[in-house]
Amino acid sequence: MDVPYDHIEDFADGATADDELTVEIDGEEYVVEENVDFDGDGANDTAVVATEDGGAIAFADTDGDGVADVAVEYDANGDIVVGAEYDETSGEWHEEDAEYLPTPTGDGADDSAGGSDSDTDTDSDTDSDDSGESTPVAEDTDYEAGEDDMTVDLPGEDVDAGPATYDTDGDGENDTAVVNDTDGTTYVFTDTDGDGQADEAAVVTSDGDVTIAAHTGEDEWTVVDEGHLNPDGSYESDQQAVAQG
Repeated sequence: MDVPYDHIEDFADGATADDELTVEIDGEEYVVEENVDFDGDGANDTAVVATEDGGAIAFADTDGDGVADVAVEYDANGDIVVGAEYDETSGEWHEEDAEYLPTPTGDGADDSAGGSDSDTDTDSDTDSDDSGESTPVAEDTDYEAGEDDMTVDLPGEDVDAGPATYDTDGDGENDTAVVNDTDGTTYVFTDTDGDGQADEAAVVTSDGDVTIAAHTGEDEWTVVDEGHLNPDGSYESDQQAVAQG
């Protein structure tokens, strides 16, 4: 993948001990400063590095190992140019849709191994199925609502919806994750009981059609309502409209 990581040397080795983020590029390691608080929790978790053309590249550590594993390049207008994810096995960056890249949470690289507040027990985050593949375990006692990624139990697979970023019930804890598809469809997943698993889902198409479903069993979702968004953004149930008609 050809991503212009130019000028990173100018920003390297200037980070404080609390905000160090290692970026590996072409076999070289650079230490940059996390200077942006992406998730708004008061702790910097993203390193933004300027490019020669007036744009910038945002690097972040999403798995807590202290090494950047995602990057998003922006042009001079702040628009996304390309996303990338780091493959630790090959040591290479691969182009990925920026909309589907994992996002940083908590204290970013501060949560990496050796940090006073870090938790690096991988057994607490994954388990193995009969095929030997690792899968997320959302019922982990270390799971923190609004901080860790939410799992969506879909037929045949578990999907990572990313961390919850909205508090829909007003209890002070984020419980809802929003995922946008390339065709303009928005998926809204809500964890109502704080166990890390999505319990409710809403699918909103680019035309404003809405389908609401509830998780009713393993690999099972049941549609509970269908409707549409009004021009003012409010939701109107089609069932309610039929009843009123």
